[in-house]
Amino acid sequence: EIQSAFSNLIMNAIFYSALDTEIQILWQRVGDEAELKVIDQGPGIEEQHIARLTERFYRVDPSRSTATGGTGLGLAIVKHVLLRHKAILDIKSQIGVGSIFTCRFPAERIMILSQTV
Repeated sequence: EIQSAFSNLIMNAIFYSALDTEIQILWQRVGDEAELKVIDQGPGIEEQHIARLTERFYRVDPSRSTATGGTGLGLAIVKHVLLRHKAILDIKSQIGVGSIFTCRFPAERIMILSQTV
């Protein structure tokens, strides 16, 4: 599930960004939490759409067909998966600059595989 959610965010960044732009994928600890950030330089999303992006079948541009714009389920699935793992999805965006999608996991959902002293 987590792989599917992360993949969805990364594929969205690729799909909505121009070929000559950079996409950043960051996996980091922030205090007791961990977060994955997908940062793109796409066209950005208008503020009035951000709160609704994770609704099933919601599309920023309703004129897009399913052949080019997907089903409108991707971010709803991401949100659902994250909720099952007690994580949240935070979306920040600015028109003409790009978007940042952050998956934030609480301390109790983090497993440390190795630790250096």
